[in-house]
This record gives sequence, C-alpha cells and structure tokens, in this order.
Amino acid sequence: MDDLDKLKGAWKKQDYSKHKVSINEIYKMLHAKSSSYVKWIFYISIIEFVLMNSIMFFRDMDKDMAFYKEIGLYGFISISSYATFAVVIGFIYAFYKNYRSIKVDSNAKLLMANILKTRKTVKYYIYFNVGAMTILMGIMFYYIFSNPNSIALYKEISNIPQDFDSNTFLIFVVVFTAALIGVVLLIYRVIYGILLRRLNRNYRELEQLES
Repeated sequence: MDDLDKLKGAWKKQDYSKHKVSINEIYKMLHAKSSSYVKWIFYISIIEFVLMNSIMFFRDMDKDMAFYKEIGLYGFISISSYATFAVVIGFIYAFYKNYRSIKVDSNAKLLMANILKTRKTVKYYIYFNVGAMTILMGIMFYYIFSNPNSIALYKEISNIPQDFDSNTFLIFVVVFTAALIGVVLLIYRVIYGILLRRLNRNYRELEQLES
C-alpha cells in the first residue's frame, strides 16, 4: 500500500498521458497477481480432492461398508458420500470458472467483482466441507454409541482394544473429532487464508485506483 501511495503521489506530477500509462501498468500487475492467486485456489482444491479420495486406498473399504450395513448406516453413508462428491466437484468447477473469468477481465470493476465472487466461493467451500464432515461424523458416532454391539464392531475395525472403557472411548472420540475439525480449519485458514488475504489486498488497491 505504501508503494501505491508513492506512485499516486508521482502521478500528480506527471502529465495525463503518463498518468494513464502508470495506472494501466499497475492494473496489469494487480490483474496478473489476482489471476495467479485464483489459479492456485483452483489447483489446491484439486489436490485436496485427490488426497481426500486417496484415503480409500489405505483402508479396507469392504470391511468399512460391512460395518455400516451392520449398524444401519450403509444407505446414508453411500448417498451422503456421492452427494458430497458431487458438491465438491461443483465447487472445483466454480473455482475454475472464477479463474477463467479473472484471467480475461478487461477492467478494474470487473476484476474487483470477480475477486469478491472468488472470496465468497472459497468461504462457502470451507463452510460446506467442515459442516459436512461435522454432521457426518456426528451422525455416525451417534449410531455407534447408541448400540453396544456397534461399539464393539467399531473397536474391531479400528484396532481399538475391546476392554477399552466405553465412557473413556466416548470422551476420546469427542476430543479426537473436535481436534480433527480444528486441524482442518487451521489448514484451510493457512492455505486458503493466505491466498484470500492477498486477493483482499489487491481488491483494496484496485479500489484506490478507481477512487
């Protein structure tokens, strides 16, 4: 922002044509940076999607599905998994559209509008992912702890000793779930937060150019 203020001060000492060229050069710089940030949001969402779906290769999915059938959650888990998959794909497509839109923006007002749109999309994406994870885990553990047989089965597939006290196990699950959600939020805040803050800085600089 200090550099931008210095440039604005310098513009006042230039003739109009030079002033116009300086504004165009700064806009091009902000445009290129914004396009790069949105492109990275798109790339990171793809990487995240691939990594999250790679977990299934490290688990015995047949065993997991058998467990869900046993406790009556197979249909719910299957439908919610496909629904979540579809929604995340939709968000990734939205990130791609945001990137394409910003890449071809021809003026500052359009770029500012698309920066705001991208920020909203990222926030909704984070809210959806964290919310869906919280709800799914909450429902699953509710079903598990509603039935002693389900607790025993869950301990078995999770390699948890059967003599592990159920109350202690419940406390462990609640703490672990809260910690997991906290870690996910922290990761989102660090990775997406950095890009969003840089986009926000570009937005403020564009506002100054338009003022």
